[in-house]
Order: sequence, then structure tokens, then C-alpha cells
Amino acid sequence: MTTKQNLFFVSNKKAFTLIEVLISITILVLIFTFLYSQFNLAQISTKKTTTIEKSSTKRAKIIELLYSDLTTAQKVVPTTRKNYDRFIEAFPTQNSLYGIENPYIKYVVVADDETNTLLRIEGKRKDIGLQNANSEFYADKIVEKITYFKVIVSGEYIELFLQAEDMKDIYFKFKKVVK
Repeated sequence: MTTKQNLFFVSNKKAFTLIEVLISITILVLIFTFLYSQFNLAQISTKKTTTIEKSSTKRAKIIELLYSDLTTAQKVVPTTRKNYDRFIEAFPTQNSLYGIENPYIKYVVVADDETNTLLRIEGKRKDIGLQNANSEFYADKIVEKITYFKVIVSGEYIELFLQAEDMKDIYFKFKKVVK
């Protein structure tokens, strides 16, 4: 052997073989696959947690609004239907979302394309509503996809049942506070 050949063999012995490189690449691919799957699971978990949090926050706001309206109402008269109350007659309350002094509030279930939506209508007069063109009012969409809505007034107590497809059921019973 010549010296050039000896140098070639010496430098070859210090380098990685093809099998060693392939094994290290395979190990790296396995590690990255594991890390990616863990990252993906963390993203899915975060999305689910965020959805649950938003739903809980929305539910709490709905409960607070209904409770604030109904506890300060002077008189609540629901209309009865088979699965839900079509509307609660307009009632005076102290709770205004729009700065109206002593507003009248009306809750209406509107059926649109087989989806029942609960609307909160607020105005200055008792005859507020979608059918009255002369009344000025504000309408807020409270809950969509209602399957059950019922208000029961018995003496000084009010019970409210609200069931919708995309949130946990709402039920509460309370004593009216009339000032």
C-alpha cells in the first residue's frame, strides 16, 4: 500500500458509516414524531378547555341577566305552550342594558328555520315588540337552538327552565324582590 491509500483508510475509519447515519436519522424521526403528537394533543386539549370556558362564561352571563331582570320585575306573566313559553309579557324592571329609566323587558322565543332563539327586548313602553312598528326597542339575542324554555310563577316565587343544544341546562328558582 502506498501512503495515499493509507491516508484514505485512516480518514475513512474516523467517519460514520452509512448504517450509523441511518440509525441516527431513524431515532430523530421517532423523537420528532413523538414530540409532534404530544404538541398536537396539547393543542386539542387547549381548544376543548377554551370551548368549555366560553360556554360556562356565556351560561353565567345568561343566568345573571335573567336573574337581574326577573328579580326586579313587578309582575311576570308567561304564556304557556307545549315545550316552551312563546314569550313573557313585557314587564317593568330596574335592570336596563341601554340606560333606559324603568324599562319594560320582554323575552320572546322566535322560531327561524326550525331554530328557536330567545330574544330579550327592552324599551320604554309596555307595548314593545317585533309586531309593533311604533315602538322603539333594543333586541338582544340571548340563546340560540332552544329546545325548552319555561317560566313558572307561583306566588312570590319564579322558576325558570332553559334548555339549549349548545350549553348546559339552566334552572333556578328565586323569590321576587320588588322595590
